[in-house]
Amino acid sequence: MAKRHFALVVLAVAALTFVSCDDAPETGRSIVTILNFNNGTPVQSDVLFDDGTSSYIPEDLVPIELTARPYNKFITGVEHANIVVERYHIRWTRTDGGTGNLPERDEASHITIMWNTKTDAAIRLTTWQDKTGPVLSPLVGTSNTIGMRADITFFAREVGTTAEIEFATSISVNFADAVND
Repeated sequence: MAKRHFALVVLAVAALTFVSCDDAPETGRSIVTILNFNNGTPVQSDVLFDDGTSSYIPEDLVPIELTARPYNKFITGVEHANIVVERYHIRWTRTDGGTGNLPERDEASHITIMWNTKTDAAIRLTTWQDKTGPVLSPLVGTSNTIGMRADITFFAREVGTTAEIEFATSISVNFADAVND
């Protein structure tokens, strides 16, 4: 009899485990949609700006347009909260057949996305440290280019709730030492 009860408890725990693993992919009450990222074009990244009178290493700030909506349009009677993107993670992959990637990086953020409204923002895609590192610094003074893809995962939360939201996108980046006139 004890073995039978033990087996029922094990089966009940296993059933609960399978149910919890079968949750909907939406962990919150909101879905964030990227409406536009860098106007749908690859980023052209200059590793060194030099116009003859001044020079500096530019960081790349990329425009992004976002919106949020409920994951289930049939939910009524719920006051929808704004979404705050708190950080994002960037992972780089070479697309030109070369070796060496930029290091993965987390960036802090505070982008507030309003419900059913277009939110304009910008994210920092590359830093001056990226461009002075061993992968991109050899481009200075040459006509060579390096192609990479940035895979970006955003981590957000609904204001006033415990709902966490994660969404991702990718963008192509072409690095070169552009001629500045």
